[in-house]
Amino acid sequence: MKEQRVFRLRDIHSQVQMYNLQDKGYEEVFIRGINGQKEIFLFKPFFHESPRHAILVFEIAEYLKTFPKLKVKTYLSVKPDIVFEFNNQKWAVEVETGIILKKNKQQLQNKINNLNYYYERNWFFVVTDRNIVKSYRRYGKTYTKRNVFRKINKIWMENISN
Repeated sequence: MKEQRVFRLRDIHSQVQMYNLQDKGYEEVFIRGINGQKEIFLFKPFFHESPRHAILVFEIAEYLKTFPKLKVKTYLSVKPDIVFEFNNQKWAVEVETGIILKKNKQQLQNKINNLNYYYERNWFFVVTDRNIVKSYRRYGKTYTKRNVFRKINKIWMENISN
């Protein structure tokens, strides 16, 4: 079973559980969550992944899991950050902080080529910073953490009526 890498501090019900997570390498991160409120998360670093990236992936996946009959998977490697499926239709979500766009455009292009190949038009970016939306829109549909739930709700409504 895959290890959970992000926890909301408010969901930790005992000091012992919190200390156990910290002993396993989890760090406290004070960050503005998807709802716009500042919140404390426990985050376990993986490779060069930023807390903002991991927490946004966690929050989007958590939201997707509230929909009945929707399958949700998160990935850490070459695959998209989140893949969800409903009525045999797969969608991919790629969360971006903007670093790859600045440092390695070829890597971004390879990612887009894979998304187009495996998911055709059923994928989109979610950016952690609204100031980079315009930069990513050149490459594909792009949403911020403030409007991604509307996009997910729209996909849900379109699929439920089919």
